[in-house]
Amino acid sequence: MSEQPSFPYYPEGVPRELPLPPETLSELFSRSAQRFSRRPALYFFGKTLSYHECHSLVERFACGLAALGIRKGDRVALCLPNCPQAVIAYFGIVRAGGIVVACNPTYTEHELSHQLRDAGARAIVVLDLMYQKVQDLDLELIIVTRITDYMTTIARYLYHRRNSRPPIAISRINATYFFHDVLDNVTPVTSKALPIVTPDDIALLQYTGGTTGVSKGAALRHRNLTANVWQLISWFSPAERVESFLAALPLFHIFGMTVTQNICLAVGGCMVLVPDPRNMPVLLTLLRKKQPTVITLVPALVRKLLDHCDAKDFTATRFVLCGGAALSYELLKRFKEQTGHLIIEGYGLSEASPVTHCNIPRGLSVKRSIGLPIANTDAQIVDETDQEVPVGEIGELWVRGPQVMQSYWNNPEETANVLKPGGWLATGDLARVDSDGFYYIVDRKKDMILSTSGLNVYPAEIEQVLFLHPHVCEAAVIGVRLGDGSESIKAFVVRASDSVSADELLAHCRRYLASYKVPKKIEFRTELPKTILGKTLHRILRVEESRRLPLQRS
Repeated sequence: MSEQPSFPYYPEGVPRELPLPPETLSELFSRSAQRFSRRPALYFFGKTLSYHECHSLVERFACGLAALGIRKGDRVALCLPNCPQAVIAYFGIVRAGGIVVACNPTYTEHELSHQLRDAGARAIVVLDLMYQKVQDLDLELIIVTRITDYMTTIARYLYHRRNSRPPIAISRINATYFFHDVLDNVTPVTSKALPIVTPDDIALLQYTGGTTGVSKGAALRHRNLTANVWQLISWFSPAERVESFLAALPLFHIFGMTVTQNICLAVGGCMVLVPDPRNMPVLLTLLRKKQPTVITLVPALVRKLLDHCDAKDFTATRFVLCGGAALSYELLKRFKEQTGHLIIEGYGLSEASPVTHCNIPRGLSVKRSIGLPIANTDAQIVDETDQEVPVGEIGELWVRGPQVMQSYWNNPEETANVLKPGGWLATGDLARVDSDGFYYIVDRKKDMILSTSGLNVYPAEIEQVLFLHPHVCEAAVIGVRLGDGSESIKAFVVRASDSVSADELLAHCRRYLASYKVPKKIEFRTELPKTILGKTLHRILRVEESRRLPLQRS
């Protein structure tokens, strides 16, 4: 490795190398529960749970899982929106020695089935609204909860008035239990009987997409996740004060899980839980009522907030963090002018727990980069022969650090593709570094789309669903860039019959895909651009679409 930039702008007081004693997620949370026992840990529609209460619930849930047969190393799927049960179950699963399989609650039965089968999940924790999606899946244990279980009486009443629907029929057979059943387990399993969990044990399977469309589970160990927590805490050097985090980003996503949930609970903060960030009235009410000091966003959410907010809504805010995709200069400038706050951007990926780079908390974001490598993290830019390129030249970004996974779950081939000798993780992103050590993403992963919901979408997955339709011969999916940094999904289809319509294909997609993965537009073509070997050239389609964009806007 050639000489690295000197990092003259590294945050004051943050060394390049930090002592990171290995610990488990349970140890991290238990220490906070002891230090901040009486502080509020979670706020949810008027209901507040202290650290002591949360810790007690976590221990009870872990014991309940053990009583129901969950053993060390068992995979337990967690498929919940942001609510107290999601946090309790997350720490309860790892306390029982289990491995959390993070699932998106908007997934269809088809999507869930693949992920759970790949993970070998024995159990799942879901909302009652999702019960019909999972009741016929190959699971030994289903734990059901209601979104209202941890609301105040008034909030519960108002929720039912606004969301009147017939009650969901929950079968009490086939090993189905309610969340409170697990907490109040009748089998006398105590905390002392729970297994010993080490920092080297796997804590989480965080699924991401692959170039073939097959999802891969990044197997993140306890030490990976806790290391990233302390790396980021040191980066922002929090003062001795009580922080509150607006938990609008989904906790099942690695960004929300680490940067919102785990960091907040490590510093004794209070998470203001937002179950659906698309519900702007609720989000705005919580923002204005609770005045959080730390706000984590994705570009699409930045744009929505700017349509409704001004400086008075951010009077208590210390940090506004954004990830997932680069923000446009216009949005950054508008946010600063409208709210008085500078958005701090960073970079990461599921395989790195996720953060590897971040801009400095105060100033210098004018560089419009992803920032500097955080403490204990190395980065380099390499060419196609895996040799490091000179400063300023473009190549693939490689990273290494204690937050990087050791493998994909049961996928040695894909593991070998991304993990290189010396502990390096090949990100697949093209980047450059300047003489001050700031990194810039030049192009993103070849095919990944950042949807308007802020979640990653992988074209091959949508293409495979389109191929299931009998009248589709060929299909290619790309992202069309929008002004907020997100992308609209567009599909190009070669039909076997002119009788099939775009509406019919969209309805077909909705049967197999979560709503945020369904294309916004379908364009029919007689052929798709291909290489000499017959591989579809998505790059050509993206170029063509970008040239048409000014015409579309006029």
